[in-house]
Amino acid sequence: MEAPDNQSPLQKHRPVETQVSPSPSERNAGFFQDDNGSASSLRMMCMVSLMGAIMFGLLTLSLSLKGINDGGNGVYFTLISLVGAFAPKAIFKAV
Repeated sequence: MEAPDNQSPLQKHRPVETQVSPSPSERNAGFFQDDNGSASSLRMMCMVSLMGAIMFGLLTLSLSLKGINDGGNGVYFTLISLVGAFAPKAIFKAV
C-alpha cells in the first residue's frame, strides 16, 4: 500500500506571481528625491536651511552663555532659518 499524501492538490502548485508596478509611496526613493525618483532641490535647500538654523542656534546659545549680548539677532536668524527649512515644503504641498 502506498503512503498517504498529506498535501492537497492545491498545495502542490506554486501561487501565480503577478507583476504589479509599485505605487509612488512604495518606491525606493532616496532622501533628496521626489516620489517619482527625480532629484529634489527643494528638499536639499530645506535641509541646508535646517542645518543653518541648528548652527545659528548653537552659536547664539554659546555667545549668550559667555555673556555676549547680540541684541537678539541670533534668535532672529535662527527663527528665519527654521521658517526657511519647513515653510517651502508645506507651501509646496498646499499648492
